Amino acid sequence: MKGLLLTIIAFITATGAWADESDSIIMMTASQMGKLYKTVSASRVSVHDPSIVVDRQTTGADTYYIFGSHRACARTTDMKNWTAQSWTYGTVQSNGKVTSTTNFSGVFNTNQTKTVKVLKDGAETEVTFGNFDCEAWRYTQNNPSLGGNQWAPDVLWNPTMKKWCMYMSLNGDNWRSVIVLLTSDKITGPYVYQGPVVFSGFQWSDPSNQTYKQTDLELVLGTQTSLPDRYNIGSSWGRRWPNNIDPCTFFDEEGELWMAYGSWSGGIFMLKLDKETGLRDYTTTYPGTNNNSDGVTSDPYFGKKIAGGYYVSGEGPYIEHIGNYYYLFVTHGGLEASKGYEMHYYRSKNPNGPYVDASGTSAIFTSYMMNYGPNAATTRGMKILGSHKWDTMKYAEMSQGHNSVLLDEDGRAYLIYHTRFNSGNEGFEDRVHQLFVNEKGWLVASPFEFNGLTGVNSIYSQEDIDGTEICTSDEIAGTYQVMMHPYKVDFANNAYSAPGIAVLKSSGLVSGDFVGTWRCKAGTSFITLKIRPKGTASSAVKEYYGVVLPQVYSGTNATTVCFTAISTDGVSIWGSNMNGNYAVDYNFTNIVKDHMPFTVRQIIKSDIDLSFSGLAYGATVSWASDHPDLFSEAGKLMVPYVADGDTTVVVNLTCTTQKDNYAYAYKRQIRIRTNKTYLPIREDVNNDGVIDTQDVLCVYQQMLDGSISVAACDVNQDGIVDTQDVLTIYERMKE
Repeated sequence: MKGLLLTIIAFITATGAWADESDSIIMMTASQMGKLYKTVSASRVSVHDPSIVVDRQTTGADTYYIFGSHRACARTTDMKNWTAQSWTYGTVQSNGKVTSTTNFSGVFNTNQTKTVKVLKDGAETEVTFGNFDCEAWRYTQNNPSLGGNQWAPDVLWNPTMKKWCMYMSLNGDNWRSVIVLLTSDKITGPYVYQGPVVFSGFQWSDPSNQTYKQTDLELVLGTQTSLPDRYNIGSSWGRRWPNNIDPCTFFDEEGELWMAYGSWSGGIFMLKLDKETGLRDYTTTYPGTNNNSDGVTSDPYFGKKIAGGYYVSGEGPYIEHIGNYYYLFVTHGGLEASKGYEMHYYRSKNPNGPYVDASGTSAIFTSYMMNYGPNAATTRGMKILGSHKWDTMKYAEMSQGHNSVLLDEDGRAYLIYHTRFNSGNEGFEDRVHQLFVNEKGWLVASPFEFNGLTGVNSIYSQEDIDGTEICTSDEIAGTYQVMMHPYKVDFANNAYSAPGIAVLKSSGLVSGDFVGTWRCKAGTSFITLKIRPKGTASSAVKEYYGVVLPQVYSGTNATTVCFTAISTDGVSIWGSNMNGNYAVDYNFTNIVKDHMPFTVRQIIKSDIDLSFSGLAYGATVSWASDHPDLFSEAGKLMVPYVADGDTTVVVNLTCTTQKDNYAYAYKRQIRIRTNKTYLPIREDVNNDGVIDTQDVLCVYQQMLDGSISVAACDVNQDGIVDTQDVLTIYERMKE
């Protein structure tokens, strides 16, 4: 049929409309493809419950250590590449010499601190400390291994003692646990047991020789004829009193030493420590407030409650002073990949509270309620981040928690935590993200891992954020992948956040999967977004306050402008606008090129679907050819029919991959061979604007006058061209 030699190519967009090409578009070359975007590896470790500390005493150069449960330890000099590190215990011989050992059996039997100061008649008086066999104290009927119950140590340098102090949880069943102090001249040991800091679970008398008399309770309360009734509450202990694990020790801005501790159960408590011994400060007293009920907020022995209570989920407390506030982190949920571990935080002007979130809600609970997972009855606490997966990640991070925080001397703050993955097992690794303070005084975490002290774009401190426009408005404008960190995530079904798209326009508008506005505060790197998910009511708009700065995509060398922000109701949001040249290189090299279904000058003999999805980093793809009259927006390359023998048509294709103002045009020439299984009547034959029965009549007339081969129109192949063939032709036209 004349004029019916068809070639069709597809116009495809992956995530949105193709931007009009203009003088601002930077066309990349073939020599750049596959050479810009690179993957970068890092040395990983698996330290559970990582607590970070920096050693400046040993070599004069900063070496960072994380100590964790089950005697795990690792070190780094760049905060990116970690090496496993061992540490040792110390035992004191009769001659006073300390022997290094990895055998912890008997280490906690005899403490080295012999005297402490207590209050007697209002005066500080030195008294005999006594001996505390903390290995014997643990209740071990169901969990006997001491090796598997040395949990969550916290290490700091005590300049008064000139010692490294390790505060270690010795966990036991039925809340019968104890936090002990070990000290060392070197950060890697040998660590010598000095004494207990605080006991729990002394309502039990099993074994019978371990009662409150074997604890330091009477050093605090004075001699007792029996266990005070408020502690003698059996299995109800967990609603009122803490399980004494997960210590966090820190010096406040006045140089005083504190320890927060506790897990689930009765909550998180705080004690003041003695800088000279590293143990409890027995001269500091605490009132008994509601301590004959489950609503206790202060107790003479356990100190001041600062979070939790009533067996509400919460563990791994960590406190760090950054800027104008002390920030308290608490992890909620279960530590397994499907159990909902997530980090929330609160702040206070004082080291021992009160700690509140942005809505003013206290970290202390006054009744039991579920506070994590899809059935949570409360969303108190600011959620710093949650389970998520960026394009560069093989697996989603799941169940992040039991973190620590470091404010370094250079003004940079870091969040360190362990995370599991949706990999089908319980393997875990540690991650480090930088922390910043937004203009409202709340913390936000960088969207990607810290890239190392000597890495690209790792030079920004809080001072830079407060007083510098690190990125210009033109640099900020662009197409972002946006990651939300909501509450009430269904962890049991491995739910995690995946990125959507938001376009931050230079006009200050936001479009895409989120709509609203954005602005930056002049002279700073603070950003405010007022946005809502597309399709929701205007009342769904939330304000997010955060910072904007360059970063590097985790596991790559690709630079990106990022924002990280948090709403006043505690939901964090991340945005990443990968630089266009890296995004174009990645998408073309790893997705587009591999998806091409043909080689140079390949002959195409059948229909091909050229559409595809899965582009990363907000890139788009468009197609063009020298046959725009046969263009298919459905993305189908359909091989036409030609009646008079085989015919080959040469088609020049251009596939353009683009991200913002960077693009690469990939050209291909193909040859399309006609295929007789197709009819030549898939269009408006008589050019009247519609495909209808008039077109069928035109085709039939062409059959009669010989314009097309009559034999070609024997559609049902019965040897006769008749009305049945015309009906079949019409049905196929309608398709």
